[in-house]
Amino acid sequence: MAALISSQPYAAEIRRLCADAVPNGVAVAPEPGTAVEQDLLLLRPRTSPDLSPQVRRVGEHDLLVQFRNRDEQLVYEFWTNSFTGTVTAEDRSVDLLERHGAEHFPGILRRFRTRIRRSVPSGADLSSALQQTYIQDGVRMADVTITCTLDGAVLAQAWATYELLD
Repeated sequence: MAALISSQPYAAEIRRLCADAVPNGVAVAPEPGTAVEQDLLLLRPRTSPDLSPQVRRVGEHDLLVQFRNRDEQLVYEFWTNSFTGTVTAEDRSVDLLERHGAEHFPGILRRFRTRIRRSVPSGADLSSALQQTYIQDGVRMADVTITCTLDGAVLAQAWATYELLD
């Protein structure tokens, strides 16, 4: 249960910060026929508030929001190819994938990348697998994949990196 507390709320909280930071009317949508993707990088996940956002559109279909602390250090980076400023079914799917990972892998979330082909309905099957563990800058890390399927079809996938707790 400690993993749920330490890692579950990040994606929703960062999306809320983005919604506050992105100017009204700025929205991006994926190219027709492509999956909705998000990539959340948490470089300093234990950092306190007082973050300054920088919002950039990258082409027609991508949005990058970076949050820096008072010392101008990059704290969070959020990239997506789908942003409306309101919570979508795909965002709720990301939250389900993140919760599943947090429940199965104790640690502090450091990166969470998702690809949502179709929104995750109730009754869908979630599975996860540890891909590797390693040491990075003296810290034990784990890479995990999370897959959501329904009737054999892959609806959504996530790739997570956790800082392992001692």
